[in-house]
Amino acid sequence: MRAVIQRVAQASVSGGGKTASIGRGLCVFIGIAQEDSEEDINLICRRITELKLFPEETQVSETKESRGRWARSVVDANGEILLISQFTLHGVFKSNKSVSFHRSMAPDQAKIFFEKLHATLQNSVPHPEAVKCCVFGSYMNVSVVNDGPVTILVDSKQPKGS
Repeated sequence: MRAVIQRVAQASVSGGGKTASIGRGLCVFIGIAQEDSEEDINLICRRITELKLFPEETQVSETKESRGRWARSVVDANGEILLISQFTLHGVFKSNKSVSFHRSMAPDQAKIFFEKLHATLQNSVPHPEAVKCCVFGSYMNVSVVNDGPVTILVDSKQPKGS
């Protein structure tokens, strides 16, 4: 499972007749691979909730000091989380001009995994309503206002970045 985690000032996604939006927090694009398991869901959820990407409370202003030490997680910062499914995170080049998505989990099974990830993440935070998502598998329009920008790639098959 892959997650592209972006620290945001705000983000929204529309698709499948639904719109979800958040204020300050994390926008997380999720790619589910064929071989992913519940273990991958748990690791990704831990990374999302425990990753220290927010400055200390005294450094939250829009000044030079706001670029100080990242000491708080999204939970510590009372931030929100927007989950967006993105099968293209497991794309691989077949040639110079085409991409194959054969490593991505089949849509029907991936939907179950994504819903389980969403529920697990909601159970991992003090305010479950702070974890939002859109309609799985729909064509989506995403709007992100990056904060930093800060973007982290997490791959559950390489948990320590090796």
